[in-house]
Amino acid sequence: MNKFTLARHSLLISTFIGTLILIAAPAVLITDAYAQEGYNEATQYSEAELAQMLAPIALYPDSLLTHILIASTYPLEIVQANRWAAANRHLDARLAIKKAGDKNWDPSVIALLAFPNILNKLSDDLVWTQKLGNAFLQDEAGLLAGIQSLRQQADQAGSLAEMQYMSVTRVDQQIIIESAQKEIIYVPYYNPIVVYGHWHWYNYPPVYWTAHPYYAPRRHGHFYWSSAVHITFNYYFSTFNWNKHHILVINHHNSNHYRHRKQIMTSQGAQRWHYKPQHRIGSQPQAHNNGPAPSRLQPKNERQHILDNKNSKLRNRNKLTDSKNNDSRLNNRNKLTDNKKNDSRLNNRNKLTDSKNNDNRLYNRNKLTDNKKNDSRLNNRNKLRRPNKQQIGNSEPHINKKRQSAVHQRDKPVRIPKQMKNQQRKSNSYKSKQNRAPKG
Repeated sequence: MNKFTLARHSLLISTFIGTLILIAAPAVLITDAYAQEGYNEATQYSEAELAQMLAPIALYPDSLLTHILIASTYPLEIVQANRWAAANRHLDARLAIKKAGDKNWDPSVIALLAFPNILNKLSDDLVWTQKLGNAFLQDEAGLLAGIQSLRQQADQAGSLAEMQYMSVTRVDQQIIIESAQKEIIYVPYYNPIVVYGHWHWYNYPPVYWTAHPYYAPRRHGHFYWSSAVHITFNYYFSTFNWNKHHILVINHHNSNHYRHRKQIMTSQGAQRWHYKPQHRIGSQPQAHNNGPAPSRLQPKNERQHILDNKNSKLRNRNKLTDSKNNDSRLNNRNKLTDNKKNDSRLNNRNKLTDSKNNDNRLYNRNKLTDNKKNDSRLNNRNKLRRPNKQQIGNSEPHINKKRQSAVHQRDKPVRIPKQMKNQQRKSNSYKSKQNRAPKG
């Protein structure tokens, strides 16, 4: 009995230990994954690696380059925006950005909808986009210094003088590239190996973007140019502060008119750009130069914030679905009510038509009856007024044949014998003579 009890206790203990191991294993794996991700994101990029990833965009105009750097920190929104742009490619830049205003995307991501080729490049080469965003978040000053280094290298190669649609200025040994025309943006394409002259980092060749077919006809020197994009939307709300090596932003609303970089820098609401973790779902950075690096092993506040955002979005989606269902039900109910009303009206109309038809039939029938009666009365009257011989003969059948013959004999003229005729003739002549004799 004791042996059986010990065996049972040992079995229970082993089962309990196995359960604890199964429960703790996922937590250990998640912690290890967080640690590995934090290690990868905390990796610092060298000057050669920065030059390699910045080569295709370092000569873009400053206003467009700020939007690319900010948007690269939100790769998921870039993919969503690119898919949305592909589904709405029939819209022009102003209408596309206006229609996408209700999206919960960063303003820089929305601004890139006016440049579908760039947005497509960022979405297709997502590994490069994530590296660029991580490098920008980890060392903003170092990344801006890498841009200036590449611009200096292109200037030494004489390539900046061939930028036809750009205005290149030098302020405090910093090269500033802006559009030559206000509120019109041209996007350049170039071969980094040719434009930058001698490439200093042989083991890190520059990223090469193939030219878009629309770029080919507009070539000037080593540069190809896209079609002009007229800025009639919120665009001029960010610029570089090259002296302090960071990006400044203002309120992105009502920024559809041209603003010089100095106007943005001296605006009352100008402030340094800050990263928004809620826009980077599933890819939180480990280091950020705007504040202390959050720990990846205990990101409770950030994860709770993300979960709250997800729950709020889910609630809003459920509310929207419920409202749509209610609207559909109300529409169906209204349709049913309208159909019933139409049916009742049609039935009333049919009833009225039937009653009118019945009245007409009854009226016609009465008319026919009256006509028949009148005809019969008239016939009777005519019969009464003009009886024919047949009617008379039929009406007096009791007269015998002798009486009929007597009547017939009476109606015949009387024959006078000749002697009586002569005597009557003589008397008449005598009377006439007497009448002609003179009175004595």
